[in-house]
Amino acid sequence: MTMTLHSRSHRHRKQQGVALIVTLSAIAILAVMVADMHDNVRTSYEAANAKRDELRAEYLAISGISLTRLLIANEPMIRQAVGPLLQALVQKAPPQLPIWQFANEALAPFANLEGVTASGAALGLDFSQAEGLSDTGGTFSITACAESVKLNVNKPLSLQGDSARLSVAVPVFTLLGGYQSPSAYDAMFAGRDADGQISSRTDIVSALIDWWDFDQVATQFDPGARTITSVGSEDNIYHRFEDPYETKNAPYDSLEELHLIRGITDEFWATFVRPDPSNACEDLMTVYGGDTLNPNLAKPESLLAKVCASLTGQPLCVDAQEGARFVQLVGTIRSMFPLPWFSRGGDFLDFLEGKGGENDLFPLLTSFMGGDPSLLFTPVVISQDIRAALEKQFTVESHVITIQSVAKVQKAEVRIRSVVNFHNRWSPPPPNSGTMPSTGIFHYWRFH
Repeated sequence: MTMTLHSRSHRHRKQQGVALIVTLSAIAILAVMVADMHDNVRTSYEAANAKRDELRAEYLAISGISLTRLLIANEPMIRQAVGPLLQALVQKAPPQLPIWQFANEALAPFANLEGVTASGAALGLDFSQAEGLSDTGGTFSITACAESVKLNVNKPLSLQGDSARLSVAVPVFTLLGGYQSPSAYDAMFAGRDADGQISSRTDIVSALIDWWDFDQVATQFDPGARTITSVGSEDNIYHRFEDPYETKNAPYDSLEELHLIRGITDEFWATFVRPDPSNACEDLMTVYGGDTLNPNLAKPESLLAKVCASLTGQPLCVDAQEGARFVQLVGTIRSMFPLPWFSRGGDFLDFLEGKGGENDLFPLLTSFMGGDPSLLFTPVVISQDIRAALEKQFTVESHVITIQSVAKVQKAEVRIRSVVNFHNRWSPPPPNSGTMPSTGIFHYWRFH
């Protein structure tokens, strides 16, 4: 009897041990399931927050572009208001004001109300009661510039035939250092491309043109004679590639198309096309510009290339040191005195020739620098017939503007790059009818 009770007690204790193990196992499994559910819910919650912030940032970036377009549309009214003050400073009629360059400052209450309210309070300004302003939970920043500050490699709108080809070929060849000997870029055109081809400056210049001209005959550019001839098929080089393709024979739709042109390597792109990938306003080339450059805004390298495309034998165009002085001088002027110094293209040519009255730029610089020739470039000599043609290649009006908006909400960031045309002579293609809206029309729109 005693043994039976002992046996039952032993079995009961064993059963209790098994139940404990089962219970602990169940608790462990449930804990894992709960932890997994918690992680899934938390991940879904974070993903939903990220998508929400990304959507808010997207619309905030779009708002930045829309507000910048509205600001540019009101440039004539702003010019009329500040024109007398500017005329008193430069003693000339004020040209178009590049107000897009100051979009960040002008749109600060919309871009970052909290930051503006804090800084405004120190100045006695109260933005809290302004109608239409509220905290968006994020910020946006604007970078905007005119396409007329860059060299156009696309088919010119106002030129045809060899005149159109030369208007692209000579400035681009100049920008590549082709008329300087030696040039700092010589090594770039001596090695083989990724496709195994050796592409010289003239090869690349010709290929840029062959992409948009309407024939199948290859362009051959002679930089010495500055002439264009046609020989062979323009598709021969592309048929040799591992993935062959044909030239477009139509104008470029975007700058990214240049990656398809022979010889435009990553090094070439980073040197002559887009030196700063995050800032389209640092581009040296464009496919949206016209036939002219804005001397008040264009990069000094582009201005030099445009001028030297029409001038031969000038120290400014063949001497690398003279060119470097010009680039440095123009850059210094703009950083110290950010004013539109030229009221017309002829004013810029006067500057190049070292002419003008006491209130003009070159005489002012000569006086300011004590006449030290080492700080100034050697003025060029421009004949009357060349001057008449060259003056048409510069304009102080810019109508095609790149607007880049970067919006941030928490950890989400959205970057939109657009190109907007504001030219009042624009009209839609037939058979459509219409006029240019005051806020322009888009040529390009892309999320980055």
